[in-house]
Amino acid sequence: MHNLDALATLLDLLALIAAVSLLVTLTADAAALRLLARRPVLPPGDPTLPTLPPISVLKPLKGLDEELFENLASLAAQDYPRFELVLGTEDPQDPALAVAERLRQAFPRVAITVVAGAAPLGYNPKITNLASLARHARHELLLISDSNVRARPGYLRALAAERAASRAGMVSSVLAGVGEASLGALLENLHLNSFVAGGVCAAKILRLPCVVGKSMLFRRGDLEAAGGFEGVRDVLAEDYVLGCRFHGRGLPVALSAHVLPVLHRHRSVREFLARHLRWAQMRRRLSPAFFAEPLLNPVPWLLALVGAAAWRGGAMLAAAGVFAAAGLAAKVAADALVAWRLRGRPLAPAALAAIPLKDLLIAGTWVAGAFRTTILWRQTRLRIGPGSVLTPLAAPGTPLNPSLSLEGRTAASTFEVSA
Repeated sequence: MHNLDALATLLDLLALIAAVSLLVTLTADAAALRLLARRPVLPPGDPTLPTLPPISVLKPLKGLDEELFENLASLAAQDYPRFELVLGTEDPQDPALAVAERLRQAFPRVAITVVAGAAPLGYNPKITNLASLARHARHELLLISDSNVRARPGYLRALAAERAASRAGMVSSVLAGVGEASLGALLENLHLNSFVAGGVCAAKILRLPCVVGKSMLFRRGDLEAAGGFEGVRDVLAEDYVLGCRFHGRGLPVALSAHVLPVLHRHRSVREFLARHLRWAQMRRRLSPAFFAEPLLNPVPWLLALVGAAAWRGGAMLAAAGVFAAAGLAAKVAADALVAWRLRGRPLAPAALAAIPLKDLLIAGTWVAGAFRTTILWRQTRLRIGPGSVLTPLAAPGTPLNPSLSLEGRTAASTFEVSA
């Protein structure tokens, strides 16, 4: 009798958690749909007039990303009155530099600067690269743009217009994962188009700073007042921390409704898991909100409910099965609707079937991330501390990438052409 009572209590608890989790998830998806339904802000006056402020686009490169030239060209082809691209790598021998030089030759009318090599700064290699690129940027308004984004026409105009209309200190973008040609890439895109999109849009509605660093527009002066790149040189979640610092200084963080595609073509499931294990560890050390994240993933709770009900069998199992099936269908449908709105086309049946698999894998990375404290990044073992601050486990003074000598990383060469 006591065992039956305990099982009944467990079933009630799992059913309650699953219902709450499903409600929270559907609310986050609704927040994404609400923001995406908003008409993008357009600049006033004739859009052909150079009334918008000049922008320096900082493009940190590392290796030959898939379709790198096409990604870079989507920025070079932007219809914007005045902008420049500043591209560069930490390693002066990085093969991405050849692609950057090819871009410079293909767009002779665009101001393009290619920077080869970056002086050591901290344990976050992206920040090391960005600090180097910023020194070559000529404009006050800076846009950080990752190498795997595929900008749609009007991207720069939309960000600048959003900044002007909202009087924001920083503007970021809603991201859409596209281009999957492998299971790992599909899982990556599904997560970007559901959990990430819903979380970012919900934070926007709640007026909380939640920035994904693939697209960040801000003034150089505001960045320096917030501590500059040097202030986040040893921070893993530099985008989130910078957003919080801007917000803390009374500089609003806005979110543009202009969707920015992010290309994930080929990626293994192992790479997907490693990436999100690192992200889970990062979020664990940024905010207690990490422990509420399971409420944005109802799939494990629904399956746990069915598993527990199987011990009881009969009508209880049937009721749990119906509830779980309805919950799974609602979760898949909501995710599919957000992805459709972000990507402009519906998901394939195989992608729909992969949504529960993705959610189970993400639940596993969440559990592991709650306990692990170290990551291997660019061949260096680092410990993640409070605020996602990185400290090395190796002896002090070990290079961020042992394959690069200090002299090689310090020596930088620059090629420049003005429009």
